[in-house]
Amino acid sequence: MKKYPFSTKAAKAMIAATIAFTPIATTAGLFGADKAEAATVLKTQADWHFDSTKNVADYSNAIYNGIKTNSDVAKVSAALDQITPQEWYTIVSPILEPGVKADPNKTAEVQAAAILLKSYIGIYLQGLDESEINEFINDTSLNFSNAVPADYLSYLENAEEQLYEEYKIQTTDNENDTAFELYTSAVQSLKSAVDESGKIKGKIQETIYLGDGQKVNDSALAFLTALHSKDSTIKISTLRNATLTAAGQWDSLYDQTNPNNGNPNPGPGPGPGPIPGKDPIIIDGGLLVTPGVTEGSTEVLVTIPTDLQGKISTTLPTDAEAVVIEVPNREDGKPVVLDLPASLAAAIKAKAPAADIVINAGDVRYVIPLSQVDLTALAAGLGGNLSALTLRINIDQLTDAETTSLEDLIQAKAAGASAASSETKAAAIVSDIEVKAPAVKVKVELAQNGTVLSELKSFGNVYVNQELTIDGSVNTNNATGVVVAADGSLKALPTTFKTVDNKQVAVVGTLANSNGTYTVIESSVTFPDVDNGENWAEKYIETLSSKFIIAGTTAGTYKPDQDMTRSQFAVLLSRALGLPGTTAYDGRFKDVKGNEWFNANGEFMAAVKYGIIAGKPNGTFAPDDKVTRAEAAAMIGRALELDFIDFDESQLNKNKKLTDFKDVKEIGASTREEVLKVYQAGIMEGAGNKEFNPNDNTKRDQMAKILAEFLIKADLMDNIK
Repeated sequence: MKKYPFSTKAAKAMIAATIAFTPIATTAGLFGADKAEAATVLKTQADWHFDSTKNVADYSNAIYNGIKTNSDVAKVSAALDQITPQEWYTIVSPILEPGVKADPNKTAEVQAAAILLKSYIGIYLQGLDESEINEFINDTSLNFSNAVPADYLSYLENAEEQLYEEYKIQTTDNENDTAFELYTSAVQSLKSAVDESGKIKGKIQETIYLGDGQKVNDSALAFLTALHSKDSTIKISTLRNATLTAAGQWDSLYDQTNPNNGNPNPGPGPGPGPIPGKDPIIIDGGLLVTPGVTEGSTEVLVTIPTDLQGKISTTLPTDAEAVVIEVPNREDGKPVVLDLPASLAAAIKAKAPAADIVINAGDVRYVIPLSQVDLTALAAGLGGNLSALTLRINIDQLTDAETTSLEDLIQAKAAGASAASSETKAAAIVSDIEVKAPAVKVKVELAQNGTVLSELKSFGNVYVNQELTIDGSVNTNNATGVVVAADGSLKALPTTFKTVDNKQVAVVGTLANSNGTYTVIESSVTFPDVDNGENWAEKYIETLSSKFIIAGTTAGTYKPDQDMTRSQFAVLLSRALGLPGTTAYDGRFKDVKGNEWFNANGEFMAAVKYGIIAGKPNGTFAPDDKVTRAEAAAMIGRALELDFIDFDESQLNKNKKLTDFKDVKEIGASTREEVLKVYQAGIMEGAGNKEFNPNDNTKRDQMAKILAEFLIKADLMDNIK
């Protein structure tokens, strides 16, 4: 017996299928260990699967050839081939019987049992050659009492039948055990399958230990760690999609007779068949929905059949906070398209008024705040018939190569900004700009009876969040969600960060869908007249500059003592809120034409549209006038009142009064209410002499602090660390 038979070509291929042991496949609810022992052997299966080693190879390749173009399958298979013999021994070590593990004379039994386990599961995820199977049998036969090929084939056939019965049970009931059920079930099927030869099963039972669920967990986690060490882009969602894809193809082939009219050497086999949806499952905080998935030539279509819609409505708890719809996570350039019936959305809203709809594509999640969406208004232009209306949500994640190209484009655009006007683009000294999360394009369309009628740019005055899992980690002071235009220019979006399953997740708010690409970037920006304590507002200036909200000058400085103009402050506030730009202008100000520099990107007119800025009594705006502290406070105060700003009024310190300021009488009546609010919110304070100085000009360093504190209090940015 070789010291590490895992190192053979056969072993590497067999390791591939241990993907089926991961907790990812388990969460898909494919199998359950508790039923494996009681499973009765089905003899309805086409016995050609295991009639000969040739047929095993053909069967394995018929499965694999139908799934190998899936990017997640390809990625996992490549990583599996790189796992070393010693690493695999570490993976299986936690589930070995203590006596076997401690006995140096049992090494061969341990290795033989482990390689058999890998071989059995390997059939379903990575194609095997007949020579590899024969090599495996030759390498392990001695340790299984000189078992011959027929002994292996009979035993594996019986194990597959048990596993398949459990698969069919799991895809038709509501079970959702959170333990590593698939991992356990696959091992259990080998322990409980009938072994007519009496040569193989006994060794398995002596070797594999299932008495402690934590040991099974430890083994699965070791496997995940090994995969990730080979390819850092492999995540939980990658493994889950690969497993689901393999399961769908296995299901489509299982009951087939020997293909090609008895020829035991089938061709490549059909592409992956549709993966059926599953009954909804109540989870902490809401409902988990697994819809049907069909792999098309240009897209992955996800649908929620009528019967599943009814089950969702019936099962949904009235206090649910979210309905989580699981869709595939694709990184191969093929978009995932979810057809969400508007009537289902209405039913969810009616039964669970506080529930969001969360479309979960693994590292990309699209959150629709259903409670704030007027579905009737969406349907109004289509005759008001919700039953015929579908929200078609397209999630198109860039490939790794496309993401790298996007990062290069962003860098090139930033490098060329030094020649831009100080009033439009930053010329700051910027570190490398890194893309730190999936880059994705999102499009929402309205369809009726299967025909797309129009693109839905907005759900109304409400932030729709995209939750993007960070690759590694970021400094939240320097990172932000952005939408990237075709030329590489950036638009910053309101972004906060949270931790989910020990991973950083960026919550990126958008008021309107863009044709650009959404992602998260990290950079570090500073200025010589700010850095190293040169200015008291250093942390505010550097944070907002790194987030591409404020800008420096063409000379590479910030000029913190320079006064802000009214138009500059309005543009920065509009930018910080991520307001959708608009060039539409109603001519309300006598001194604004609408084509000035401050509306080059529609930011000024967006501030007008949302009521953040107001004109002078004489009908002008005075865009070039210096913005006073009272005027800045008024703009911030109006922003806090916007419908989509979830400002918590309990943050207001009601003990603070305008009479705290000695110059209270200088605060004009038109701005008093807003000045009081921003003072009580802690966004603006008075001077050391207990004066507010409402008529003083607002300087650029003061503006940075005001803007940052507003974003933090409005929960649109994290606290600066």
